[in-house]
Amino acid sequence: MDGVKYSVVIPLYNKAEYISRTLKSVLAQSFQNFEVIVVDDGSRDDSLKIARQTDSDKVRVIAQENQGTAVARNTGIEHASGEYIAFLDADDEWKSNYLETIDILTEKYPQSDVFVTAYRVVMGKNKYNYSSRLTPDEGCLESYWMTFQYPYDFVWTSATVIRKSTVLKAGCFKPGERIGQDLDLWARVARINPRVAYSSAVCVDYNRNAGQNARKREKIAYAKAFLQDLEEEMKNPEHSREELDMIQYKYDLKMTVYVFTCILAGEKTLAKDAYKRWQGIRKMRTRLLRAGLRTAMIMPAGVNRFLYTVRLKVF
Repeated sequence: MDGVKYSVVIPLYNKAEYISRTLKSVLAQSFQNFEVIVVDDGSRDDSLKIARQTDSDKVRVIAQENQGTAVARNTGIEHASGEYIAFLDADDEWKSNYLETIDILTEKYPQSDVFVTAYRVVMGKNKYNYSSRLTPDEGCLESYWMTFQYPYDFVWTSATVIRKSTVLKAGCFKPGERIGQDLDLWARVARINPRVAYSSAVCVDYNRNAGQNARKREKIAYAKAFLQDLEEEMKNPEHSREELDMIQYKYDLKMTVYVFTCILAGEKTLAKDAYKRWQGIRKMRTRLLRAGLRTAMIMPAGVNRFLYTVRLKVF
């Protein structure tokens, strides 16, 4: 397809229940200069069959043996002809104005390589949370690292578009990373260009409780590559004091989840080892998190599971 501006890359694995609705949301966009590349990563259900039944010449379906989401996304990027890569998970949905909103950002803020919108988190049972919506409603942030202050990831996969040349320069997704592979790529992109153009318009639905997502699939939430990125950035003298504080904050949260999920999985030796390797400045916030983890290590397993379940229902 000549002159395509946006290549929508959708990795697909066992999402037969969702993929048709996801593709319909893309094809219903008010802005139509795009192509869709669905990469089926060896699905064992009817996902591939359903994707191939999509009646649109905009949609191309590629089938590969199961190699993981990172490789599936990289396959899509490799086959993309657009100037920008629009990432979308196979169980999420775009509002009809998503690409139109993104296109306004790419035209208005060419100094950025990353373009995002706000999103709604579908929690189930008619409960919704929302990502941060900033004032003014639209703009270009100078530092990706400062977005770590917000409750939900400000740059989140299904609501993010990145210039393809920058994705390639950053090295694409790391194969084998099962948790936080997107955050790892965003960090490497931010080293090239830290700006983030945003719109506070809510243009995406994140189906948080969909089956086969990393949150449900992985017992231990170890974002290895992203944690290594953060450890490197904590030592980067080019960051401002405010940026370093946000990087430490994000690192502390990721380490807390890692150690706590080790405890939940019964891997207390692994939890203790990770606890000892914790890096950075020990501010009061960090000390409180670590104190909570020390308590969790001696708490009954049932109590820890209950607390974690409550946390997932709330956030």
